Amino acid sequence: MAWFALDDGFDTHPKVRKAGNAAVGLFVRLGVHATRHLTEGHLDGDIVRQYGTEPNVRKLIAVGMLHGTGHTCPRCPQPADGDFFIHDYLDYNKSRAQIEAAREAARKRQQKGRDTSRSNRNRPRNGVDSAPNRNGFDTESSSNRDGNDPLFDDTFAGQDGLSRRDTHEGATGVPSPPLPSHNYDVVDLGGRSTGSSPADLDAAAPSPIDIDGFELTDAMRAWSLRTFGPGLDIDYETAQFVDHFRAQNVRRPNWPTEWQKWIRRSAKYASERATRPPLRAVSGGYPTREDAALAKRNAARDYLDELTEQLRAGGQP
Repeated sequence: MAWFALDDGFDTHPKVRKAGNAAVGLFVRLGVHATRHLTEGHLDGDIVRQYGTEPNVRKLIAVGMLHGTGHTCPRCPQPADGDFFIHDYLDYNKSRAQIEAAREAARKRQQKGRDTSRSNRNRPRNGVDSAPNRNGFDTESSSNRDGNDPLFDDTFAGQDGLSRRDTHEGATGVPSPPLPSHNYDVVDLGGRSTGSSPADLDAAAPSPIDIDGFELTDAMRAWSLRTFGPGLDIDYETAQFVDHFRAQNVRRPNWPTEWQKWIRRSAKYASERATRPPLRAVSGGYPTREDAALAKRNAARDYLDELTEQLRAGGQP
């Protein structure tokens, strides 16, 4: 899916103010049309006249947001006779070749994820495919018929040692969560890695956020620095964001937009914590009724903040 780009200062730009709401609405529709059909800013004259009125088209041309045949803008190409071109379209939007390349890359990532998932489903669980399992049946032993032995012993595929069902709560415990798709090893004091091996990590299908290829770009870093300043740990918040959606295993239509929402919430929580008034010191060692009420409110807010962080990280309170 392609996106027609409008920056966060578009609504106050002098050209936009001069053109008026009706003409600007026409401009947005024309931009979306050009992006959806990959015309790189070129617009068929019939489409323009179908979308808007002649007065609004003339307003867009007058302020320089739209060009007709024979325009004098040195940065924009000339449209065909009777057609139009959106001013500086390729300065703010991707070209047809870039969009098609991104779509092909996404298609390959999704196909790779599906192939990996299919391969994992067909792989023997402990690497040993016994003859009884290959045939789809086994002979029940007399001990099992008598009820003297467990229903499954360690000779069956998938029962070598503890299975994923055997948690600290016993056979009724909840299944283990999906393994992360990246190998973040933890090294103990002896220098030996205690992280999962690549073979272990391949045993779980990648989550949608990994299949879609979300990554923190320089433009996203610049937006965060420009909006919230250097006080927000953008790498930590991004790691929390990725871990949360890996645990949830859900897809969002626009990962960068979802990431922006996450960063805004994190900045808001950090600002609220920093602006809480401290407790006042009183003589005699006993707080006033007002201070006691303030302490209760702060404690409740701390609890809600902690609960929110746990929910965002995909944990349980």
